[in-house]
Amino acid sequence: MKGAGKEQIANEIDKKKEKEKRYKDFTEERAKKLLEEVMLQYIRSGSTDLEAVEKAKAVVRKQCAIRKIQYWHWL
Repeated sequence: MKGAGKEQIANEIDKKKEKEKRYKDFTEERAKKLLEEVMLQYIRSGSTDLEAVEKAKAVVRKQCAIRKIQYWHWL
């Protein structure tokens, strides 16, 4: 019975690792591309340029927070 407990713990650890891996690497290059794409979407939807920039930056900051990485200086 002792082995069964170890297997359960190992399975739980594996599940946690899988959850952590589900996000792709979020590089500065990808963040800038996301910022540009989201900003254009907001502009197309009728937001002003300033609103679009602030909303897009918020989206990128949220992605950083999800991945537990620091924001870049341009955010």
